[in-house]
Amino acid sequence: MAQLTQESPRESEDRWIPSFCMMCMQADDGTLVHIEDGVVTNIVGNPDCPTNQGKICIRSISSIMGLYNPYRVKGPLKRTNPEKGPDVDPGWVEITWEEALNTVAERFKKIREEDPRKLLVWEGWGCAESLFITPKEVERAKNYEVPGQIFAEAFGTPNVVGSHGPTCSIHYAANLVHGQHPEYISDLQHCNYLIAPGRTVGPNVATPGATRRFLDAIERGMKLVTLDPRCSVEASKGYRWIPIRPGTELAFALSMIHVILWELKQFDAWFIKNRTNGPYLIGQDGYYVRNSKSKKPLLWDPVEGKAKTFDDPSLKDYALEGEYEVEGVKAKPAFKLIKERMKEYTPEWAEKISSVPAEAIRLTTREFVEHAMIGSTIVIDGFSFPLRPAQIAGSGRGAVSHKGGMYFDLCTKIINMLVGAMEVPGGATGNRNPGPCAEVLRPNEDGIVKPILEAIGVPWKFPPDHVDMAEFYPTKHTAPHLAVRAILDPKEYYLTFPIEAFLICGANPIRAICDEEIFIEAFKKIPFIVAISTQFDETTMMADIVLPESYFLERKFCRFYLVVHQSIADDVRGLEMALCRNPVKPAFNTMQIDEMIIELADRAEFLKGKGGLNDVINQTFILTEHRKLDLDQRYTFDEIIDRRIKQIFGDEHSFEEGLEKGLLYKYTATGKEGYNYYYWPDNKTRHPIYFEHTKKTGDTLRENLKKHNVKVPGWKEEEMEDFFAYFEPIPHWIPNAEFEAPPEYDLWVANWKTPFMPFATGGTQENPWLAELREKDPYEMFIHINPETAKKKGIKDGDLVEVESRYGKTKGKAKLTELIHPEVVGIPACYGRGTIQMNPVAKEGPPFNVLMTAKENIGLDPLSGTIDVGPRVKIRKI
Repeated sequence: MAQLTQESPRESEDRWIPSFCMMCMQADDGTLVHIEDGVVTNIVGNPDCPTNQGKICIRSISSIMGLYNPYRVKGPLKRTNPEKGPDVDPGWVEITWEEALNTVAERFKKIREEDPRKLLVWEGWGCAESLFITPKEVERAKNYEVPGQIFAEAFGTPNVVGSHGPTCSIHYAANLVHGQHPEYISDLQHCNYLIAPGRTVGPNVATPGATRRFLDAIERGMKLVTLDPRCSVEASKGYRWIPIRPGTELAFALSMIHVILWELKQFDAWFIKNRTNGPYLIGQDGYYVRNSKSKKPLLWDPVEGKAKTFDDPSLKDYALEGEYEVEGVKAKPAFKLIKERMKEYTPEWAEKISSVPAEAIRLTTREFVEHAMIGSTIVIDGFSFPLRPAQIAGSGRGAVSHKGGMYFDLCTKIINMLVGAMEVPGGATGNRNPGPCAEVLRPNEDGIVKPILEAIGVPWKFPPDHVDMAEFYPTKHTAPHLAVRAILDPKEYYLTFPIEAFLICGANPIRAICDEEIFIEAFKKIPFIVAISTQFDETTMMADIVLPESYFLERKFCRFYLVVHQSIADDVRGLEMALCRNPVKPAFNTMQIDEMIIELADRAEFLKGKGGLNDVINQTFILTEHRKLDLDQRYTFDEIIDRRIKQIFGDEHSFEEGLEKGLLYKYTATGKEGYNYYYWPDNKTRHPIYFEHTKKTGDTLRENLKKHNVKVPGWKEEEMEDFFAYFEPIPHWIPNAEFEAPPEYDLWVANWKTPFMPFATGGTQENPWLAELREKDPYEMFIHINPETAKKKGIKDGDLVEVESRYGKTKGKAKLTELIHPEVVGIPACYGRGTIQMNPVAKEGPPFNVLMTAKENIGLDPLSGTIDVGPRVKIRKI
């Protein structure tokens, strides 16, 4: 551990204090902050932090500029100008904290007494640091990621809408197939062949730990195949870059399945039989054929020539082919149905859609199967595991965030299962650490991995309780784009109650999503808006009361690291950690959100008692025995965190100890215990390769719509079959609306996160140090276009160009580069927005989101709720 001054130093002394970074949503980098004469002068990585091991990225050091940003919200404010708009002067008047908190609490108390649903909580990564769910919570249909969600449950409103998810709805497939959250990650410890479609394995957002694991794997000899419209950072270090049209990754994946089943005819039959529902018999209605007495799913035993329940100990073998009459119905194994459905998806078919040459698809698929080493094993700590050192990385934002994108993600699960590369060394895994509780992969009554969270779905209720239409999109991630449409047209969306107040927690949906004018009009309609914010972004400028939140370096905080993102290896396998931050001296009159929420709950009278904030915190943190909060007592945030630390690490540890050391951590599942297969080996659990649960979700919704004689809002009656085409048990090709664009829109557009701005947390868009660096970057602030395409359009390097979709237009300087698909225009990050009260650099760069639409029947995936981020466009020189 670096030597730190433990005693309270005089203001004139130099000192280093432990902290951690929050310049992206990952927030797993331990840091040391140097303070000189009361001013932060440097930030370095904490060498004792196991995740980043002393390394930090450029954003972390630049947070000094976020701390001392003169454009920050400096004190509580109220609006005096009734006219609202991102560039309308609100006529702010500074008020006391007492007035601000009382004003909000009184208004919220009145709403809660009348109808709690009238409060809508907007949450975002700007306030998220510590509240990720823990392993035992995965069966719950809720996911506590930010304090606003805890506040909402205690308040009693179901209307919590995330602004950070509509263009990154990556969770459903992992929730369904792995029984894990939030996503798939790559096990890089043993992987030798990795296909990464539209996904970063770490370097693209410059997270030190993920970057290190990626580079270690590359140096070890892992072959990386990148499927992406642009040559990403990973692609430049990898084995092969395959350029592809945006939104066509599904065609590529379907074709891979075809090649495996119909051309190579090589797959892991043992895994399909024992670890999936591939042998389950499916009736003509698309559902499992069940035993008439036990109601258990049936399989066909080809040795004895009869049907048996999936858990019958007398099973000699499992049929994957054939057709049988069972329980009076004709049935086929699920695997055979999948195989039959994939017959048409040849590489030649996929080439026409994706532009990827048929032979490239065949070559990649053949190499993938060869590197999977089907049948091989590895012994770890005396336990024999299947070894499958090949995987295709689903859950990539670039590939999943399209209409039909969740079918693509589900296809990657099928591909991995076909070679047995699922939850075993070298294969695909969820990113929740396993452990003695072994909740992960636990089977349900049908022997299938229990779906969690978004895969469970939201129960039907009509009229709906959810302003974001969760009843109509039960498996969606977040849908602020639907909430604003419902607010503007409550009759069309069957909304029977008005939204009377917004509580905005570190969220900026006006900037982060699309259809800006719809959001602005909806915001204008709401009588009372409260923004908890550090900056005057577009959404904050619409508020009636602004509660200034402390910048993350000023927050006395603890982040509980319980999941990893992007990749895993032995350095973080089984790691449980509490990163603790010592706060620096506040620059302005601010408060951290956690204390605000406690204060507001107390003043609005829902802090205490059953169902109150204390009770919700007990459930969220899974506090037990003497660590539980007394429901009738008020606690400080420090006291709550101390109890959480004791719950995880033992009563001998404390928040004070964490602040002194900067972190507490332990490895609870290493070696063989670090792999989920260890807890449920052989046929003890089965992954769904046939998605009966998805079909059931769609059929149930269809029945409920018919029962109430209603349709899904935003969709025409004649379009409902198109809607339900996304709820089939076997993924299939559905061309999205962009294939129907007029010929003048002859290009596609792609977008990606960058190290300068992967998220807006920490105020990255108006940070002057990052702005200085990105302006010198030859690719960051430009519109990328292939030289061949540019020549046809009469465009030269550096020309000012306009890019236009059917939904909006943007402009910027052209960058001619061979690193982009010839049919694609590339626009990095999320630039070009901002307000009159932000640093002017926030408005620099070409905005991408103006090119998208969230109109339901055009740009929305019904299964995940994601917005299609790859529209067709045209480009011209200005």
